[in-house]
Amino acid sequence: MSDPLMTTTHVPSRTLLVAAMLASLLSIDVAAQAPVAAPPPPGPVARTPDGKPDLNGFFQSDHGGANWGLEPHKEVFTGGGRGVIIDPPDGKLPYLPWAREEKASRTRPERGYDDPTAHCIVAGVPRSLWVPAPVHIFQTPDHVVFLHERMAWRTVYLNRKTHLPDSVRLWQGDSIGHWEGDTLVVETKNLNGKPWLNEVGDVITHAATVVERFTPVNANRITYQATVTDLSVYTLPWTAQIPINRQPGEMLEVACLEDNQDLKHLKEVRDEARAKAADEGAK
Repeated sequence: MSDPLMTTTHVPSRTLLVAAMLASLLSIDVAAQAPVAAPPPPGPVARTPDGKPDLNGFFQSDHGGANWGLEPHKEVFTGGGRGVIIDPPDGKLPYLPWAREEKASRTRPERGYDDPTAHCIVAGVPRSLWVPAPVHIFQTPDHVVFLHERMAWRTVYLNRKTHLPDSVRLWQGDSIGHWEGDTLVVETKNLNGKPWLNEVGDVITHAATVVERFTPVNANRITYQATVTDLSVYTLPWTAQIPINRQPGEMLEVACLEDNQDLKHLKEVRDEARAKAADEGAK
């Protein structure tokens, strides 16, 4: 008769597997219930050797859905937006009637082809700061440069006081900056009036003046404001505000033209709408 103490008990491998899974789940549950340490608070605003705030770095805006509407909006396909207009206080763009009609026209599917960003052209000012894409800021005593993801950039000149001649019109305009305390103030004129303010077609023209204010809050955040004065479109100036947050990583190349799958479809939608309108007009 064999000694029961010396008898080897066989445990099926399936039982061992189940036991291991239960132990693993238990450890995950315990870990999930453990308190998570809060991240350390951001440090103070960094400074350059001349004492100015150091804006150098890689950033991403908390755009609040502004690229699909500056006013509050709730459509499902974009995820909605909180609205970024802080002045006027009602959060509404003070459109002139003709411009509101133009904006409404741009929301039709056949007008999507008319947004220059659909053709991989630069987003313009101030839209470039609220498209859902990162930006790298380079700062020197005489210049601040914004490098955008789609191989576009804008130079802000801190070393001159007058804008280019009025006959010169640029996609990004002509930007001149200065410091007011810790706030970088940038005035942009000489726009060409071709960009849209977002994908739903909010309007800006060549007559606009855009004044941007970059105010560091701490080492990782900048409060960004853009005041647009364009009295050919709006009854009074308006101001948008969003935070811009420092991010880990670096700028990556985005091959917009080579990877643009939308333009052919947008053109087909436009051409179909034009053909339909021509047929109806001929009846």
